[in-house]
Amino acid sequence: MGFVFTVEEQKDLTLPEDSIHRAKLLEIKQRTINWTNAEGPQSRDILEWWWEITHTNLGDEFVGRRVKGECPAKITNASGNRFHNWAETLLGRQIPPGMNIDTDDLIGLQAEISIGHRQDKKDASKIWEYVDEVLPVNAAFSLNDQAPPF
Repeated sequence: MGFVFTVEEQKDLTLPEDSIHRAKLLEIKQRTINWTNAEGPQSRDILEWWWEITHTNLGDEFVGRRVKGECPAKITNASGNRFHNWAETLLGRQIPPGMNIDTDDLIGLQAEISIGHRQDKKDASKIWEYVDEVLPVNAAFSLNDQAPPF
C-alpha cells in the first residue's frame, strides 16, 4: 500500500490588489539585471525593497508577510522617481538635489504600502504581489499594537 495523504484546507493568503497595510522596511538589496537585445548586452541595476506587514485589517495571519517593491538604483528629483518618493515618505521630509541617502537609514522605518498584482509572463495562472506605492503613516488609520484599556 502507498502513502495516504488527506487534503487539508489552506486559506488563500493573497493580499488583495489596492489594499493598504502598515509595513516596516526590512532590507534593501541591489541587483543587476542582464539581457541581450539588438543593441547587444545590456544591464540595469535595481533596488529590491523588502517590507514586512506589521498591521492590517485582513487578520493576524497576514501579519509578518513579506512583500517586495522594486525601483531603479538611481535617485533623482523627478516626480516619478520611486527611490526618491519612497525615501521622502519614510523620512517624512523633502530630499533636495545633492543630498546623499544611505539606504541603511531607511531600514526599520514604517509606512503604509499599497499592494499591486502582476501576472506572470510565462504562466498566466500565477499572480505576483508587489509594493505599488509607499504612503505616509496615516494617524487616522493607526492600528495599535495593544488593545485599548477600555
